[in-house]
Amino acid sequence: MKNNLRKAISVILVISFILLGVFPALADNKEDTSIGMRMKPLIDKYNSLTQASLDTELAKYSDIKNHWGRNFISKISALEIISGFPDGSFRPDDKLLGGQYILMLMRAIGYRAELPQGLAYYIPFVDIALKEGILLKDEISDFTKPITRELAASLARRTLGKYETVPKDYFVKGSDPYPSKGDKGFFDNVYAGYQKLKMTDYPSITSKYLQDVIDCYRVGLLTGSNNKFNPKGTLTRAEALVIIIKLLDKKERVESVPSSSESFKWTNSNANNGAYDNESAGFYENKEYTLYKGLFPMMEIWETAQTMYNNRNLITGGKIDFTFSEKYKSFAVNYFNGEDHFKKYMNYNNGTILPLNGMGIATQRSQIQKGQKESLYDNCDGWLYEISSYEVDKYNKDLKNYVYELLKLWFGKDYEQAKKIHDQYLNIAVKGADWKEGVYFLNNRQIYVGGGNGTTGINGDAFKFQVWAKDFITKDTMLKLN
Repeated sequence: MKNNLRKAISVILVISFILLGVFPALADNKEDTSIGMRMKPLIDKYNSLTQASLDTELAKYSDIKNHWGRNFISKISALEIISGFPDGSFRPDDKLLGGQYILMLMRAIGYRAELPQGLAYYIPFVDIALKEGILLKDEISDFTKPITRELAASLARRTLGKYETVPKDYFVKGSDPYPSKGDKGFFDNVYAGYQKLKMTDYPSITSKYLQDVIDCYRVGLLTGSNNKFNPKGTLTRAEALVIIIKLLDKKERVESVPSSSESFKWTNSNANNGAYDNESAGFYENKEYTLYKGLFPMMEIWETAQTMYNNRNLITGGKIDFTFSEKYKSFAVNYFNGEDHFKKYMNYNNGTILPLNGMGIATQRSQIQKGQKESLYDNCDGWLYEISSYEVDKYNKDLKNYVYELLKLWFGKDYEQAKKIHDQYLNIAVKGADWKEGVYFLNNRQIYVGGGNGTTGINGDAFKFQVWAKDFITKDTMLKLN
């Protein structure tokens, strides 16, 4: 009896190992393996393809000799998912029709429907797609017409979800030494912003398809061209084959996740020994964060935050905080003169020690809709970056070279002109002359700048340099001073 039991267990183990080995392209299968089992013969055939068999398929078609997709075409043809035309052509650059795509998707997950006489070739596969929930009723009105790229992506995502677990986000949570303070990290869900960075036309994607498109980018089913997805455009037959092969073979995909060069880490600092820790503003001392490229709606916010952080060594003479406020989603570099500064201003503003020199990113304004106050489109209060000084001698000596790096980033070819404007008003403040202000337009950005004595400031002399986001304010809508 024991021997029989051992034999039975051995057989089960052997079968288990065999089953684990036949799904190399279907890693992370869901518990319901019915689709996976139905796909097994196709996967086995795919894994057994030889170059000789692929060359045989290539020889069938007269128009793919030098085509970029010939390798994918040969595989799809060998798997009998789709073939060419009676005249010996494959027509890889023809627009993909809705019916063709549904047929390919259903065959890719193992369906081999009979084609009843007198019916269009796609009808049985459409019925299967509807039953599987991959295609929704009335989603395609005419299967003989080209399918849009956004719908093709959504259908591919739904198909993949039948047999693979698609990651929902790229989760990186900042550590918090004080669990009771700000335990809800701001950067917990960063993958969507990163994918949007790769398709600058994502706002034109139909909302119900956007998440599916993002997921397809994330897992490597899709890639765009020149940072555009072209959602309302169409796919070619060859482009569709690439998606089908990637559905079958995970090794053909390249996951889209930020690299180490596309992120930076920092810890909210405590240069002023905790007295500036303001939890009501969502600032948590010593909390660690990671900022990923593309997290925010605007790439320049990421670039600016990284430039602010990476060039801190250019600030001399005092202590600095590089901080992030979770409440306002804003960044700042605050400059403190040292212990004398803390003693002098300890009792100012209810015990909070204020930095008299600093620069910040009003990231929260990127979420304010056009037409509302402080929106990036607001030519009066919609600035995105602000540099301010109420100790202009300190700023001129210890912070100016640091700020020049930001001006280079914001103004590019117009950097020298921006630097000249910056220095002109700073010198007015340093000399203690009467307050002067101006509005300029450089590199498609509005600038407001002021310097001198006579405005609100702790020491009387002050300097302010505000910069709007690129391309949000035009010369026609820019601020006009009285």
